[in-house]
Amino acid sequence: MNGIVEYLRDTTGELRKVKWPTRLDTRNLTTIVIGVTMAMALVLGAFDFGFENLFIGILKATPDLVSLAIGASVVIGIIIIVVFAGRERR
Repeated sequence: MNGIVEYLRDTTGELRKVKWPTRLDTRNLTTIVIGVTMAMALVLGAFDFGFENLFIGILKATPDLVSLAIGASVVIGIIIIVVFAGRERR
């Protein structure tokens, strides 16, 4: 029980040493975080839209070739994972 009390006292002491941001700093930093988050959401949404249209166009043009390429990629990926997993165990 003494360990818990000592931990709480130490924690309280450390929290008193913290220089907390002002309301203005908090508001400004929150605005920056929200702005950057929204900007990145728009950028990622644009990339998603572009790649979706690109892949839909490819799939409509050559569905058999694309299916073969995807299957081959999966098989090659599994082989690579198995080989590297085997190397780490040695």
